[in-house]
Amino acid sequence: MLRLRKTITAIGLASGLMISMSYAPQLFAQTYPNDSGCKKIENPTVEQKGWCVAIDRRKGNCLACHTIMVDPWPEGFPPGGNVAPALVSMKDRFPDPAKLRAQIYDSTAMNPNTRMPPFGKHKMLTDEQIDEIVAFLMTI
Repeated sequence: MLRLRKTITAIGLASGLMISMSYAPQLFAQTYPNDSGCKKIENPTVEQKGWCVAIDRRKGNCLACHTIMVDPWPEGFPPGGNVAPALVSMKDRFPDPAKLRAQIYDSTAMNPNTRMPPFGKHKMLTDEQIDEIVAFLMTI
């Protein structure tokens, strides 16, 4: 088990997918609250608004399918799903935020067989909410 963990860690570090474990969970938890904490934020940043839309089950519900690579997962945070790719290294995967926005707006444009709902095309999220989610995703 220890050898497997070291191998996974080495792979994660080599691919840039691991977040520094010394401070990431605490910093992440302070910056991005759980669902109940989202309702209490005074003057949230656009990134915090994006996080709150992403974890809201009545809105983005991104974590139903995606997970964010933070280990250990901060206490009180909703667990992520494993149906879709992990939300990690988003700046590297989408150097152009417009392409990420287009993916969220209408994921069927790039892949007609995708399971991801076209959030903007079907008016599940407003343009402002999609922009907020993109702003959040570009921080991870």
